[in-house]
Amino acid sequence: MVGSIDLVMICGRRPSLLSQTLASFGARMFPHFRFANVIANIDPFMGDAAAGDDCAELLRAAFPPETTQLHIFRPETAGFAAAVQRAWQATKSDFVFHMEDDWTAREDINPQPFFDLLAAEDVQAVTLVCATKHTRGLPHQTYRRITRSPRGYILKDELINAFSTSPGMFKGPFLRAAADLLDTRLDPEKQFFKGLNPALEEMALPYRCMFLRGANERDAIDDIGRDYRDQLGLKKLLIDGQAVWEPAQQG
Repeated sequence: MVGSIDLVMICGRRPSLLSQTLASFGARMFPHFRFANVIANIDPFMGDAAAGDDCAELLRAAFPPETTQLHIFRPETAGFAAAVQRAWQATKSDFVFHMEDDWTAREDINPQPFFDLLAAEDVQAVTLVCATKHTRGLPHQTYRRITRSPRGYILKDELINAFSTSPGMFKGPFLRAAADLLDTRLDPEKQFFKGLNPALEEMALPYRCMFLRGANERDAIDDIGRDYRDQLGLKKLLIDGQAVWEPAQQG
């Protein structure tokens, strides 16, 4: 399987994180891919306008115009789901690699393993495995859904297909169809499978998101955003379908 690839990069105004991500993937992944377009969104989330400018310069240095077409969005209002929707809708290629500004690669990442998994008709995405991924011993991502009666009795306990927006590759048409159905009030990843967005679930749940483990060890990537939150004394919560950062309780 061969096709054009776009790269989506979702960023906050956090140049210290973005610089680590670009250095790591710039050494271990980007040289193995040929991106038709790079679509980046720098949200006014954390940092100030100068930090946003620094992020834009980091992206321009990583993707010079002689190698790829770089498109940078700088919205006035922060919104993670809106940023994802905006970037996904701007893609054009057969495949899209989605990532955010707070990951590092543990080993070299090549496109062929993604293509091999995406060759199956019922596979629309491939996500890289990290320490927080619970695979349940399955080759694809799932979510445990429990349906209860009004009195609390379990009527159904099943594993349904789930999707991840952590670093991974999507089939372009699927990604753009999902973008059109995203509810920008909700966490983009959770609304694929948590009963938050019925229209998106109806479209997505017949398909699978495969896990791609590292070639040398289980985890292919590391989440450096968690350490960043810990350093700032913050925790990430899901409240009413939205991802919210709040101060961690002390003591």
